[in-house]
Order: sequence, then C-alpha cells, then structure tokens
Amino acid sequence: MTVEKSKRILESDGTAVLSKRIKTEDSSLIEETIITPSIKQEPDSIPDTKKHLKVEIEEKRPNIFAKVTSTDVELIPPTCKAPTKWSEIYNELVVMRSKFLSPVDTMGCERIPEGISPNVSKTNPRVFRFQLLISLMLSSQTKDEVNFQAMRSLHSGLIARGHKDGLSLESIVTLSESEIDAFILKVGFHRKKAVYIKRACAILQDNFDNDIPKTINDIVTLPGVGPKMGFLLLQRGWNINDGIGVDVHIHRLAQMWGWVPKSDKPELTRAELERWLPKKFWSDINPLLVGFGQVICVPKASNCDICTLGIKKLCKGANKKLVNAPITDARREKLLKGRGNLTELITEIEDLV
Repeated sequence: MTVEKSKRILESDGTAVLSKRIKTEDSSLIEETIITPSIKQEPDSIPDTKKHLKVEIEEKRPNIFAKVTSTDVELIPPTCKAPTKWSEIYNELVVMRSKFLSPVDTMGCERIPEGISPNVSKTNPRVFRFQLLISLMLSSQTKDEVNFQAMRSLHSGLIARGHKDGLSLESIVTLSESEIDAFILKVGFHRKKAVYIKRACAILQDNFDNDIPKTINDIVTLPGVGPKMGFLLLQRGWNINDGIGVDVHIHRLAQMWGWVPKSDKPELTRAELERWLPKKFWSDINPLLVGFGQVICVPKASNCDICTLGIKKLCKGANKKLVNAPITDARREKLLKGRGNLTELITEIEDLV
C-alpha cells in the first residue's frame, strides 16, 4: 500500500489528527481514514483483492480515568489515616469527568505538544519534552485556551522562519527575548516569561546536554519552573512519577473536601496528598481535578445542581439551595455556555433527581 495524500488537521478544540488517503498497490481500492495517535494496523496477511486498511484506536479518551478499588484503599497503611470517603468522592469525579471534555483534556500543557506537532512524542521525544516545558512555563496565570494559542503561534512562527521542527531548543535560542515576547503576548506575565524561557534554554544547553533533566531538583533550577511544573514535566516527559503537580484547582478542591488542612501554600497540599494518596493516582489526579474545577466546580460560580457530590451529600462545600433547585431552561442554557459541553451530564442529573 502507498500513501497518496496526507495532511494535518487541527480540530477547533485543539485536537490534532492526521488525514491520510491510502491506495493499494494494485489500485483496486482507494480509502480515506482519520488516524489519531496510538493506532494499530491489522496483520500483513491482506488478500490480494479488495485490500482494506483497518484502524484500531488504542489511546483512551483524555477524560477517562481509573477508579479507586477496594484493594487500593486496603493497601493504604493505617498510619497514613486517609480522609473518610475520599475514594467515594474520587470515583464520583471519575464518573462525572467521563461525561464531558474540559479545556485541560484537549489544550492542557501535556496535550499541547501533540496538538501543535502531531505524533512528536514518538517521532522526536526530546523536542516533545522541550515543548512540554515551554507550555508549562507559559501556563501560570493563563487559561489553557490562551496558552494553546500562544504555543501554536510560537511553533508556526518558528516553522515560518525555516526551522523544520518548529518549536525546539535549537530554534528558540535564535530568538531574542523581545521576539519570544511578541509570539506569547496574550499569556499572563508574558515579558517575564520571555526572559525565563531565554535563560532556561541557556541552562539546558550548558548543564543538561540540550534536554530536560530527569530529577525534580535539577528541573526547579530552571527560572520560572516550580515543583508543580516540575512533577508534571517528569510524569509526561520522562514517565517518572515522583510527585503530584498541585495547581490552584487541586489546592482549592482538596481543602474543600477535607483531604488536606487549610493552607495558602500549594506545597503543603502536595505533601499531604502524597502522604496518603496511593501513588498510582498521582499522575491522574491533576487532569481529573483540574477539568472538574474548570467546568463544574468553578471558583465563585459552582454548579452544585449538576454535581453528584452535592446530590449524594459527599461534598462539604455544596450549596444546598442550588443542589435542590430544578434545572430550568434558562439554567440549562447558561450551563451550556461554559467551558465544556455538559449536555450528557445534565441529562443524567435530571434523570437522577
């Protein structure tokens, strides 16, 4: 079989796919298919006549997470004293998150490299890690949607300048701080971040052989990179699960549910979560809770009427008046204007109550 035509497509939600038109060697069939990352083709034993290409999607959807099992709970040492009903809350979150995609699922930092440079994690892991680093550095005080656009602008701008890999360490060092800043104008604190990026690139060249270091202590030597970014970078870039990346959503929600003591320091939240949460969930808890915080439990505008935690009396911070309120047409219209498509979840909540 030969590939007759191939092109990249970027969906409106930031998801990247590859469109290929495939023709058999004997030209008996031309078939077009959409191939996403992590695919598996059928065995080579294809009949000579009417050959077909079958594609199996192996990668799970980004809003699907593993539930906590009774075995997971039993393996927590008694001395750790995990919060009561934490596993019930966690599993309710898993179910709710499976009903909608949030910005973090398609335009979050870990999704951006594949979104701007499809399949880069497999074709060029070093460039993938660098793009992941830059997406994390730009993400502070910036919504995922804005960060995605800034990363795409930086990547396409470097391609236009003749750099085949687009955004990479080798290409970005050719830019001045002001040139970097011009590409990332819409992110928060863009001038400071342009300075940090330029300095971080020099450190990677001088101290880490042009790649991302593999320890948290080394990663946080990069300007503008703290433990939250560092642990996420290790998890996604090197598959090293050494800690939890705690952002504002996790910090806020974990305190509201009584998972951690009240504090204004995310690092204390991280330490407390790592004390009792089984390590197998350290990687998932970030996108799980971030997506929930972006769409359902939004700061200053919680949507307790479509949250099963409130309905099932699992959330200490639930607005009881809102939990018991009916979902009117006006309310449904307002909910559907949020950052995620809540149609499926709203329908299920209406059936539940």
